[in-house]
Amino acid sequence: MLYKNEEIFELNKHPEEIKKIREHFHNKFPVKLVYPPERIIPSRHNRLPDKPNSISFDLKSVVKTKTGTEVWRYAEEVVIDNKGNKRYIPKKFRFNGLKYLGENEIELIYFLYTKSEFCMDGPNRGKIAKFAFEDPIGEAEKKAMQKAKDLKIANLIYSDDNSLTEAKLRAIARAFFIKDVDHYTLPELKIILDKKIYRTKNGAQKFMDMIDNTVELNDRVQMQEAIDKKIIYYDDKIKKWFWNTDDGKVKLICQVPPSKSALDSLYDIFAADGRFREDIKASILSVTAKRSRGRPRANENVNVDVE
Repeated sequence: MLYKNEEIFELNKHPEEIKKIREHFHNKFPVKLVYPPERIIPSRHNRLPDKPNSISFDLKSVVKTKTGTEVWRYAEEVVIDNKGNKRYIPKKFRFNGLKYLGENEIELIYFLYTKSEFCMDGPNRGKIAKFAFEDPIGEAEKKAMQKAKDLKIANLIYSDDNSLTEAKLRAIARAFFIKDVDHYTLPELKIILDKKIYRTKNGAQKFMDMIDNTVELNDRVQMQEAIDKKIIYYDDKIKKWFWNTDDGKVKLICQVPPSKSALDSLYDIFAADGRFREDIKASILSVTAKRSRGRPRANENVNVDVE
């Protein structure tokens, strides 16, 4: 039985909640509880990984809401003593790393998934996860979606019939901050871009987004062009971006915070400051014109290598 703020909560009178639970678990019962991955560690001495022998946690949880908090419990019975105090039985859920819960235990499933602070993927998860619901169907769907995305990316890069144009691929390569893009043949560039996508955090999604987002793509291309031409450079020792201005001065662009990568920090400035973008664009045109006349640029010996 479920209890909300010490009152019985009859789940069967809330069909919308039952529907959500059924849909989440794909109407497949029993459901399987396992240890979260972080509780399973490689063993130095045994072939199998080390796991806790057993753990226990409260079948009581405090849930924050928009209007305050709710106290939820799951119990099979309630004993009231002579003083009117309630004792919920069982008080704790004892778990040894593997347990199956059937459809007839949907109230317990509902509590563990939606209310317990110890559920790894639950909406009320706290700081420590002690159990997880294994979801083979959901995992299979995720893998299938990722495989489909990978195949689409491969098709857009390598296909003879459906790949992006060479100009588009070179632009996206610059947007991924691959240096000296024009030095590579098209086959070389495809291999390099493919590897870069999967070495970059959320790279696959960024690649798909850039195909249609011409504004971001152009901004990132311009950034890489400025880096290639030594107009912008990064000092890795002090975590700062600098700008070689047209008048020979060096100006600080930004300090890179610990929470961001160097390139993401630069892009944030680039995307937010229209005047800065125009100044960099003017510098690119100026450097291009000077080089066409054979005039070297100051600080061109600065080594720029930002991954």
